[in-house]
Amino acid sequence: MIIRLKSKIGISRIILDEDSTVLDLKNKIKERIEIKNNSFLKLFTENNYQLLDDEKRLNEIGIIHGTSIILDNNIDEISYKTIVNNIKSENEPEEIDLTNSQSNDSITNTQLENEKIDGPLFKSFDAYLHENGFEIGDLPLMNSFLPIKIKRGIINKVFRYGDWSTANHQSPRRGFLTPYRGSLKYRHVDHLEMMNVEEVRRFANFWLNELQMSLQRIGWMYGYYTEDQHYPYGIRAVCEAIYEPPQYSNINDVIMIEDEMLMNVDKIAERLGLERIGMIFTRLPNECFLTARELIRVIEMQYNSLKHIHYTGYPISTMVTCTMSPDDNGQPVLNAYMASDLALALFRDELFTSSQSFNHIISTKCNIHHDSTNNSSSGGGSGSSGTSGSSTNTTGGSGTEEVIRELMPILIESGKEVVDFDTSWLIVRINESAPIKPNSFFPKLTIPFPIENRNTQSNSTNTSNSTISNSNNNMIDNMNMDGIKYNVIKVEKKELMEYINGNGDELWNNFHFLIYICKVLDVDTALSICDSIIQQQPIDDLIKELLLH
Repeated sequence: MIIRLKSKIGISRIILDEDSTVLDLKNKIKERIEIKNNSFLKLFTENNYQLLDDEKRLNEIGIIHGTSIILDNNIDEISYKTIVNNIKSENEPEEIDLTNSQSNDSITNTQLENEKIDGPLFKSFDAYLHENGFEIGDLPLMNSFLPIKIKRGIINKVFRYGDWSTANHQSPRRGFLTPYRGSLKYRHVDHLEMMNVEEVRRFANFWLNELQMSLQRIGWMYGYYTEDQHYPYGIRAVCEAIYEPPQYSNINDVIMIEDEMLMNVDKIAERLGLERIGMIFTRLPNECFLTARELIRVIEMQYNSLKHIHYTGYPISTMVTCTMSPDDNGQPVLNAYMASDLALALFRDELFTSSQSFNHIISTKCNIHHDSTNNSSSGGGSGSSGTSGSSTNTTGGSGTEEVIRELMPILIESGKEVVDFDTSWLIVRINESAPIKPNSFFPKLTIPFPIENRNTQSNSTNTSNSTISNSNNNMIDNMNMDGIKYNVIKVEKKELMEYINGNGDELWNNFHFLIYICKVLDVDTALSICDSIIQQQPIDDLIKELLLH
């Protein structure tokens, strides 16, 4: 069984036998986490029950697969034990790289050469912190890039991002933004492993065979995170299932629409010891890794999933994005990415324009003008030499005027100010692979269950649908073409009977079947089945009768 250990340095995944005791759990924790000053190891369940009796079996006190255990946060000095790079042992299963040799290249040939000489382009986040004395004051999400209001008649202090001393960083800084290609040296996830190969294959086959790549497809990836010993302090995301939400598709793009089931899908995954780890979507061949519109989607997903669980207090997101596109032979190729922390900081401070293109250039509001005209309401504007996007605002009071100028952050490329720049500035490359011998949580069944939300409904962009939120309606309008809406979870009775009769007792352990049960019955029934799966208990045949009648 798998136990989640939550502490102030993050979440660890502990694998134990079903008959393990509290002492076994503590020993496993001590193998991974170093507690200095001989502090006593205190463990609590989420309902604040302390684990005191070392001889007690975990299942006797209600600790089962997927249970979360909390390590006492009052321990002052705690850290992961150092993990060094190692070579795969003979017993370790070899992995298949899901990408071809070209798609796994770095962003530029120069970077690829550096990688061969100096190692990976990106360090894991904790390894980066260890090498830099755990200093986080200069990291992007600890700083603010909001416009600075320049007032006439007073001293205005302007900082340049990265130039100030980090001795005192109690509050976010404001100042000029000067991003450089390759300036980010760390990543929060090092590897994406597609453990459930059959799930990825079904996703690809539907896109290639049914949609013939003329409509794009998107899905949420569910799985778990674990330590990756191939990188110092490495983190690996493991994908076990793909949930395909209601979506609107055309040949160039795909967007998710309002999904009333998503919260329940998260509950089902959590009960099985899984969580949402990112998204996967298809795309046609393109000269760039991610278009500006795709990158904004990635940034928004990561920003909305930021958590303050790291022991330094630095906000992090571990949501990974995987793209699927055809190679020269028409075979699907996977590539994994994350948006950099700098991208999230720019998004937080609303420096991206609302409308982005399908190419590799991302647009910002840091418009460069060197005239005295007033700024428009959209954020770009006037400015004197050396400033970017300044604006004027005149307020009257008692016969006096106060002039306020707004100084926008400056974007620097090769020593020059720019407004727009290449999306590769903000992309972090993640390695991806699949095992030769998958060991997925979900077994491969004789008759697979139908995937949700693959029933189509034609829809024009000017149609106002109650299932589409206003923001998504605007995105659909920006597509400027008709598309197809997929938003129906529909299974014919014949299909259901074939699935139930064609599979053994393992039929219940299917992510899509559990989602269907949640839809046609209720979420509590689906969760009770999850509990029975984890505890390896039989499922009441009454549920079959309810589903078939």
